[in-house]
Amino acid sequence: MDSNKPRRRFPWLKLALTLSLVLNLALVGLLVGLINRVGHSGSALRSAVAALPVEDRRALRRETGQIWREARHGQQRAQTSARLVDALRADEFDADAFAEGLREAQQRLLQISDDMHDRLVARVSRMSLEERLAYAEDLQEQMRVRRWRGGGVGSDR
Repeated sequence: MDSNKPRRRFPWLKLALTLSLVLNLALVGLLVGLINRVGHSGSALRSAVAALPVEDRRALRRETGQIWREARHGQQRAQTSARLVDALRADEFDADAFAEGLREAQQRLLQISDDMHDRLVARVSRMSLEERLAYAEDLQEQMRVRRWRGGGVGSDR
């Protein structure tokens, strides 16, 4: 035996890092799917945000950034991650438990989207008629520029 060979102190570390990568990729996939749900170039929500006046858009992005930071550090996220890892580590794989964990993660993303939606609606609700008319013009232009699948508002098909 070679006594100069370094001993591995954390044999479980490689597995933990792999599982973490898998979970992060799953969450990123869910998020990308959510963002691109409506069309190739983005969603109606994205167009609606892009059409806001610059100051409103910046303020909304700051607010939604706070939503993302809170979600990233939430206790529920840690519990969901632990359940997913436990389901993967079980001697007999429980597909239902794993699927439920993924559903919980997706529900969290949908809640974030709903929060963003509510903040956008509140911001537009505070606009005067003149501001809303200008916003409508900008939104129409945003939706014209973005090509949508299957026709719809602003489609040139």
